[in-house]
Amino acid sequence: MSKIPFKTRRVTIFVGDYGSGKTEVSINFALALRETEKWVKIADLDIVNPYFRSREAADVFDRAGVELIAPAGEQAWADLPIILPAIAGAIHDESVKTILDVGGDAAGSRVLSSLFDRVSEIDYDLLAVVNANRPFTGDVASSESVLRKIETASKLRVTGIVSNTHLLSKTTPEMVLKGVEMACSLAKRFDVDVRFVSVERSVAPRLCASSFSTPVFSMTRYVLLPWEDDSTGAATLKRGSDGRG
Repeated sequence: MSKIPFKTRRVTIFVGDYGSGKTEVSINFALALRETEKWVKIADLDIVNPYFRSREAADVFDRAGVELIAPAGEQAWADLPIILPAIAGAIHDESVKTILDVGGDAAGSRVLSSLFDRVSEIDYDLLAVVNANRPFTGDVASSESVLRKIETASKLRVTGIVSNTHLLSKTTPEMVLKGVEMACSLAKRFDVDVRFVSVERSVAPRLCASSFSTPVFSMTRYVLLPWEDDSTGAATLKRGSDGRG
């Protein structure tokens, strides 16, 4: 498990446009955080994407000792507001490190404005996950537009950027480096830093460490689309079983 390359705050929120990979980042971040923290919770607040949701990694979280806040049982694929009280309790519990995996657009982020009604009292990071290979975040201007809308909807400010440029199994080191360059330029627009570069574990060894100074966070894919197989070596979670999906 890759170590988190910076000092974490009590609440870490991951936002990002559709296809950014923020759910995989959220899952891996929660599992890595559990290596050093006694109490870790992750809340599935993604009401936008029906396929890539952190709740699909429920079995993985259970084995790692990470508490998943998401509708359960017959309501496992339900949306908010059924879990809002549990999320509010987690973000105000000073004994717990909490990760929020938030819906991929401004509409998905709007729920944060009600949860963080007293922002100054909560030690939070709002990390924006960007993938330069996606149509709406392919350049700095487009990415900034998406993130500004998320800031407005959530009433929170972006505190860091996560560079997660990928194309699933077709990801190359050159592609990752291009994404880092874009992420660094974007970070300047928000006067924040690029917290880390997240890459699939098989790609990480092929990156040249001297090409950039931003820390690398190696990840395992825990959520595959229903029609994907395990040919990439990912730890698969099939829906309804102890695998991927």
